[in-house]
Amino acid sequence: MHDSLDRFSGSTIVMIILVSALSVLGSLAFACAAPLAAIAAFAALMMGRTTGLALVATALLTNQLVGFGVLHYPQTVDTFAWGAAMGVSALIAFFVAHLVVERLQGRSPMLTVPLAFAVAFATYQMALFVTGYPLEGSEATLSADVVRRVFEVDFVAFGALLVLQWVWTMARSAVSAKHA
Repeated sequence: MHDSLDRFSGSTIVMIILVSALSVLGSLAFACAAPLAAIAAFAALMMGRTTGLALVATALLTNQLVGFGVLHYPQTVDTFAWGAAMGVSALIAFFVAHLVVERLQGRSPMLTVPLAFAVAFATYQMALFVTGYPLEGSEATLSADVVRRVFEVDFVAFGALLVLQWVWTMARSAVSAKHA
């Protein structure tokens, strides 16, 4: 399951575009609660290191573009710093989840999939706490209520990404069978 998208460069590009589109929609709907931990976990499960990094970075970039370009985030040092903190946290979450997935390679998806999500989310939140603690608004941003809301958004997004992957795999299989 780990490198399932890496074998098909066209499929990888399509998946990155789809996840980026979902990131834009998520950013419009949830603003700062972009499901970056969910995307990090998904990338760790479905992609190799380079492609997964590209997916996480693309999701973060689209989130920031929507935030500053459409939602008109204030252009302050703290706002840019929060974006950087989110980016660093998402990349760390991807790397840690990727290591866990590599260690569990060959194990049941019933173990690997939820563990990848749990590790990515916990790592993202811990890294965000460390990187964001000195920034203005950290008390509200890192409160239990906000973390719970972010968890809910990430949990739903992770499920949606897995469904998207399943639909994509089924569609590719159907096209392949038709052309065989």
